[in-house]
Amino acid sequence: MEHIPIKVWNRIEMLRQPIAAEASPSAPGFRRWVAIHSNINTRSVIRRPQHLYYITDTEFDVALLAKYAEAGDEDFAIVNKAAYYVNDEAQLYDILQQLGVAPTAFNGPWHVEHPLL
Repeated sequence: MEHIPIKVWNRIEMLRQPIAAEASPSAPGFRRWVAIHSNINTRSVIRRPQHLYYITDTEFDVALLAKYAEAGDEDFAIVNKAAYYVNDEAQLYDILQQLGVAPTAFNGPWHVEHPLL
């Protein structure tokens, strides 16, 4: 089984910073990224399931992204978005497999042009 490279995994565990990998989009003209975030805010006022990590799967329309990125409004270009809350590494790898993202795709640069990271 493939794993996220240790130097990348340390970014999550030690620095508590997200990592991302570009994934296959659902249609031409779209770009899709899967990001893994560490649960850094355990005292949030927003109710979320218990988790150690959460995964975001975000797809953008490239034309809209070009239009809105200059003003910092990249979120207007989002066409699909999903979040997954996971409690351990095994569950994290299961979800990555379901999303069709190889763990080795998470590599430097850490944000791989993700518009929101």
